[in-house]
Amino acid sequence: MRPASLALLVLVAAVPAFAGAGPALDAPTGSATEIRLGQAPPPPPAVDPSRVNAVEQFLAARQEGSAARATGRAVKLAAMAPRGATAEELYGPKGARLVAFDFKNESVESAGPGRFQATAFLLFADEAGQVVESRDELLVFAGTSGAWTCVSRQTTASMSWDSGGVLDTAVSLGVSDELRQARAHLRDWTIGRRQRLAYSVSDVAKERNGRVVVQCLRFTADPGRRGFGVDSAPLVLTRDGGKLRVESN
Repeated sequence: MRPASLALLVLVAAVPAFAGAGPALDAPTGSATEIRLGQAPPPPPAVDPSRVNAVEQFLAARQEGSAARATGRAVKLAAMAPRGATAEELYGPKGARLVAFDFKNESVESAGPGRFQATAFLLFADEAGQVVESRDELLVFAGTSGAWTCVSRQTTASMSWDSGGVLDTAVSLGVSDELRQARAHLRDWTIGRRQRLAYSVSDVAKERNGRVVVQCLRFTADPGRRGFGVDSAPLVLTRDGGKLRVESN
């Protein structure tokens, strides 16, 4: 499993901040050249903060509901949920919880009089903290400023994060114990912290010196808040006196 969209996210995050900001080749040393062609386009209109808040509150309510369902508590469908929405549509696959969500202000657009729409990304993980599904959703809200209600929820893209291929690779390389230890290390990392944490294992390889490198992604998110962090540093496992040691590369 190689999640292309998130791999792109990691790649973009790794680009140095100064890339593309070097001096112009034809500009004299110590001087700046400014070229203007016509007038600059006007800035896009500011997004109504009440619309941004409505999207975040709707997704946060779903996240809270998914956490309640995962712990066996009674759950009522979110008050702002569209009519007919199922628990799986709102809270994710059975046995999973919504660990992170995100959307951009630029995706909040008018959808007609008294309506607007937004595109959101959602990430679901199982009880062990392993990511099982991600999806893109198109949300439509209706109402007035300060009183918006989600009237439509549509999944526009989804991906199942199946790691069965990684298990097969580990067996073929004779490193099943190392992969098991790496997953236990990641699972322990998700326990007992206020943040929403999740992980995914995408590949395993054995180097000539005996080290085992496990490619993984670690996600961190604040409950009830949009956005999440991604750490793509692999885990490196070595044997010391017959015992496995796990460390980041």
